Amino acid sequence: MPLALTVVTPEGQAFDGAAESVVLPGAEGDFGVLPGHEVFLTALQNGAMTIDTGSERLFAALSRGFAEVHEDAVTVMVGNCEFAHEIDQDRARLAAERARAQLESLRDSPEGEAMIEEYQDQYTRAVARLTVSEKR
Repeated sequence: MPLALTVVTPEGQAFDGAAESVVLPGAEGDFGVLPGHEVFLTALQNGAMTIDTGSERLFAALSRGFAEVHEDAVTVMVGNCEFAHEIDQDRARLAAERARAQLESLRDSPEGEAMIEEYQDQYTRAVARLTVSEKR
């Protein structure tokens, strides 16, 4: 019996369907879910999601959020979900370069400490988008 996978963002459902397995970017590292998995709730970090439907493998970039695993059902709640074919590589590359430059300029600035976390988040989101876009 496959997993019932639902990915929800503030804009609505990004994915709702059956999957043989899913790999998610957990706060403590990537983890995979198969049917019959132990029940748990966990935080997600910016990163790549891989969905194996049995007939194809889908890749998406996720922003921070949460995942709830309930035996044969997985619900992913994130701020943003972009599948590989939806990502503009040039725009993602530019966002990563811009965030990296902002981070470097803030490292030497005492008043920049408050902004480092925000730019680090922007950078990891952009890198996830780039990584996923290359898996088209």
